[in-house]
Amino acid sequence: MDWLTPEIAELLKRGFILTIWITGITSIFSLLLGIGIGTLKLIQRPIIRQLAIIYIEIHRNIPALVLIIFWAFAFPNIFPSEIRRTIFFDNAIISKVSLWTGLSIPYYTLAAVLALTLNTSAYLAELFRAGVGTIEQEHLDSARTLGAPKKTLLWQIIIPQGIRAAFPAISTRLIHNMKNTALASFVATPEFFHGIQTAITHSFRAVELLLLAAAVYLGLSFTFSFLLRWIENRLNQGSLLIFR
Repeated sequence: MDWLTPEIAELLKRGFILTIWITGITSIFSLLLGIGIGTLKLIQRPIIRQLAIIYIEIHRNIPALVLIIFWAFAFPNIFPSEIRRTIFFDNAIISKVSLWTGLSIPYYTLAAVLALTLNTSAYLAELFRAGVGTIEQEHLDSARTLGAPKKTLLWQIIIPQGIRAAFPAISTRLIHNMKNTALASFVATPEFFHGIQTAITHSFRAVELLLLAAAVYLGLSFTFSFLLRWIENRLNQGSLLIFR
């Protein structure tokens, strides 16, 4: 392990922490956005439902890497150079984010987070909609017979039961999203895999470092899977009634 110098270890530690942050942020926001878009797809108004379908089809069928590169490099180029610099790279907010996080170009990381959130949320919207489709019609009819308004029907039956039914598939997609965080390295986001690439460049120990990366991602997948299974069990037991 003489190749794992203190400098490389510190580089990988910082990247690992950033990977955890990106995973957490994108998982939470993609889940919330996915449920929201999936709910819109259930609405009877054709325009709203069609907009939700367009969102899902665009962000589900464009590869996550293409979305990341688009938001990081192409989207800012829509604006003139002075405005681009002011909005994305040289303003008070970006400077504070850079100071707090130590990121040299925070916008690239924000772009990666946005792209991963959009991509994952599109899949989760479809999984949630499929979960809602498993709800027994008797439950909905009984609630309507008892005079439950549409809002109560949505928040007390449709969303909670839809999430419970779809959560195993949602968990799989969230784990896939965690592995997709490695794609952020393509836009100079200093997450874990970017640290691995940098370490390989400096040490030329590709085999050892890539095996280390495989072990770390495997460990993250098992840990995240365990956490999601715990959440699923709590949901099935009715202990996490978030939408009440």
